Amino acid sequence: MSINIKEKMNTLKKELLLEEASTLFEELGYEEMKLVTLAKKAGVSIGTIYGFFNSKEGLYMAYIEHQIHTFTKELEERTALLDSAEERLKVFIELKFSYYCSKREALHHSIKNNPFFFNTFYKENLHPLENIFLFQANAFRAINENISQESAMEMAYLFNGFTDGYVSRWFEVQDDLMSKTNEACELFLLMVKGYHHG
Repeated sequence: MSINIKEKMNTLKKELLLEEASTLFEELGYEEMKLVTLAKKAGVSIGTIYGFFNSKEGLYMAYIEHQIHTFTKELEERTALLDSAEERLKVFIELKFSYYCSKREALHHSIKNNPFFFNTFYKENLHPLENIFLFQANAFRAINENISQESAMEMAYLFNGFTDGYVSRWFEVQDDLMSKTNEACELFLLMVKGYHHG
């Protein structure tokens, strides 16, 4: 029984470290966030942080995964009562863009140093994004019944790349990302509605 308590305490400690790290990433950005600062704020040794996350990069990847899980839960809550697939996709874009806007400092490092960061992340970490891709694929099939499940999943990847393009551009020119929500949705929906197999 003491093993279960120890495991639960370690899980809680890891979650609390991640919560504190999230705050620091979002306030300071990746480059300025120091593990020494996190250790001091959390009241643990740097060795404890390495024990849970292996490296600063590992901690950052855990932060990204945590944000994806939070995003997915919020997306499900905000779209649960919407009948229109188009409205669900619009809410997805609004929520995605708002997450980027509110977490700009934390995400700037990834996008600035590797414009294809999220493409690589999707390839290496499909599991956290699987529900998001299924959400989108189901919306595409509801909009156009000619789209097969396989094609709808391909569109989900395209849709993510398409909206990531808006985010990359926003990082470059500092325009109003939220004002691009309708444009992004309408442009992509033109392709979905016009899709004919074969």
